[in-house]
This record gives sequence, structure tokens and C-alpha cells, in this order.
Amino acid sequence: MSPEHLSALIAEIEAETPLDFSAVAIDAQYARRLMASHFCEIDARLAACGLLLEDRLEMMAAIAAHALVENMLLQLVQLRAVAALHERARARGDAAQGSGGEQSAGRTPGTGVDASADAGFREWMRRHGIG
Repeated sequence: MSPEHLSALIAEIEAETPLDFSAVAIDAQYARRLMASHFCEIDARLAACGLLLEDRLEMMAAIAAHALVENMLLQLVQLRAVAALHERARARGDAAQGSGGEQSAGRTPGTGVDASADAGFREWMRRHGIG
């Protein structure tokens, strides 16, 4: 396993589900290379400690699963923050808009959000214990 090969595999995965790096000051290729190098370093350290390939694979899977859990938690925090902002905007819009304009267009007042999309998002959040 080399950082170059691992980086290429990550790029193949990202081709299916691209990540948005526009909000950060790091290049996607550099990020892949950094994480691939880190994983290869961990693998080398585990090998130096005498762990067999199967044991190293299990440890790497545990590290990857931990990273997935961490990512899920970060995403949930972000979703909750967005939902709270949405609620505040909606509350301000309801007070400012009254019964006109956007409601008749099927939009949540003050947000520009389609009411059916808003309801669907809220239901999804409730199902996952978020909202």
C-alpha cells in the first residue's frame, strides 16, 4: 500500500460522490494525499509492532469506522445549526410577511423555501432524531 495508490483509490471513490472543497483552503488532491500518507504511516507503525496483515486490516477498518462516526456527528451538528437558522428566518418571515406573498406561491414565508421541500426535510430530521 502506497500513498499514491491509496490517493488514487480515494479519487475514484470521490468521482462517484465528490466532496466540496470550496469552503476550505485545501486542495482536494492534497487532502487525499495527506490522509493516504497518514493511513500508510499507521499501517507501517502497526507492522513495525509485529501486527499481521489481518490484524492491521482490522485496526484500519476500526479507524475508518471511527472517522465515519465522527463525520456523522459533525454532519448532525451542522444540520441542527442549519435547521435552527431556518427556524429563525421562518419566524422572522412569518412576523414580517403576515399572510401575503410567499405563502400564496407555496413558499415558506421569509425563506424562499418551497413548503413541500421544507416539510420533507423536517420529516427526515424527525425520523433521524434531529428535529
